[in-house]
Amino acid sequence: MTKQSHKILVVDDEPDLEQLMLQRMRREIRRGRYEFVFAGNGEEALERLREHPDIDVVLSDINMPKMNGLELLEKLSERDLDSRAVMVSAYGDIKNIRTAMNHGAFDFVVKPVDFTDLRTTLERTLSNLDVWRDAMRSRDQLATLQHELSLASKMQQSILPLEFPGNPDFRVFGNMKPAQEVGGDFYDVTSLPDGRFAVAVADVSGKGVPAALFMMSSCTLLRGATIGSDDPAEVLRTTNSALYETNESTMFVTVFFAVFNPADGHLHYANGGHNHPVLYHADGSFDVLPGTRGVALGVVEDFEYESGELTLAPGDTLMLYTDGVTEAENAAAEQYGEERLCALFGARPPDSAENAVAEVFRSVTEFAGAAPQFDDITCLALYRRVVGAGSSRRLALKMAPELEQMQRLDAEIETFGKAEGWSPELEFQIKLVFEEVVINVVNYGFETRGEGSEVDIEILSDPKEVRLAIRDNGRAFDPLTEAPEPDLESEIPDRPVGGLGIYLVCKLMDTVEYRREDDWNCLFISKRRSG
Repeated sequence: MTKQSHKILVVDDEPDLEQLMLQRMRREIRRGRYEFVFAGNGEEALERLREHPDIDVVLSDINMPKMNGLELLEKLSERDLDSRAVMVSAYGDIKNIRTAMNHGAFDFVVKPVDFTDLRTTLERTLSNLDVWRDAMRSRDQLATLQHELSLASKMQQSILPLEFPGNPDFRVFGNMKPAQEVGGDFYDVTSLPDGRFAVAVADVSGKGVPAALFMMSSCTLLRGATIGSDDPAEVLRTTNSALYETNESTMFVTVFFAVFNPADGHLHYANGGHNHPVLYHADGSFDVLPGTRGVALGVVEDFEYESGELTLAPGDTLMLYTDGVTEAENAAAEQYGEERLCALFGARPPDSAENAVAEVFRSVTEFAGAAPQFDDITCLALYRRVVGAGSSRRLALKMAPELEQMQRLDAEIETFGKAEGWSPELEFQIKLVFEEVVINVVNYGFETRGEGSEVDIEILSDPKEVRLAIRDNGRAFDPLTEAPEPDLESEIPDRPVGGLGIYLVCKLMDTVEYRREDDWNCLFISKRRSG
């Protein structure tokens, strides 16, 4: 069992950082998620580690007096501590970051520190650490190939992004379904200066734990190269050189890498031997992106990659994928194929990144039927919204009925609400409505949760009104007539459970309507915007 509270050692010589960190992380501290210990340099950090042997993460600046972050990393590696190191460095300091990665750093953040990015990095680091600790506790039991593949799958998932950038004008979303025989697919999203961001989809050769480890190394090196340059060809060249220097296993990784500017739709990309992405247009047509000069990374020394450019028009969706999509086979040993993927959205172009990815997975699963999955299936979609189609803006999400999805839903609503100019009160009320309704659906709506269990969320916002739709394919239940009347008179400890959630929803919102449509529960809610 993994522990819920984690202790983080922050090492930095800036005197104001301790107070800033405690203030910005106060919510996590109050919840018991994080406990912080501070040191002003590497020597003090070693003292704190002796005092606190249960440190989980060392978050250290590189440039410090007495003992800098790189020297501290060497000391940590000598002690073989059960922890992870995350380094803090200035944007573009690729040399020190690469040195830090070679000395065992798990990840990095850049200055000035973006606390949203820091939270994401810490959660990814702690997730990987928890998986590793579970694996170490279970290593004596890893006697079969299935145990090895399960470990590889967990390691693979732990390094993937937890959040995706976006607003009502563009969205990014990715997903991966590991095969039973785990390979080394990964996708990544990295924020860059000036509102741009980088996306990547990659596929490592081989399977099992070696492929998963090579995948983690490739992903980390690609992130390091990304902050050192905004030229995709140079990013692939740098990553290729770093992999080639240490590639004793002669493994390789194919990569499609791009930098996107949401302000004008400009996409600058390079392809390292990977599948060519498909660009779907709002009119139902499509294009396969032209290739650029490039080979798989890790096998050819000092290869000079070339880049290409294009502009995503409003309504365009760029689909990045791995060969697990096109090479998926059905019972007759027929492959899904690029032609079927290209024609997938002809009659109904995507209206969001989430829906585009979900439709590819649905189509591939339906095609394969009962045939076994032999390779990872990975997709990442970049969608640019149609502007001027009306005054309403739309957010649409598909969720598995799992409580872990609530954090993602909360973040999506917050991003959407800020872009729409919602008041803090309106944002709080909308979040509360979704929390009350969706948690009830997850807890009570599904007797079993398997393939096909789903909760669909839709928000339409205009200057006058916000309209919500919550749909699920669980058991039929009308909360407006079947939920018990809440007891508002008794003392809180004496009140029976039930009914209060939908009561609050009806009180907060202007209209609440329920319908059962095609075996789906559909709850439609509206709220007028003040002013």
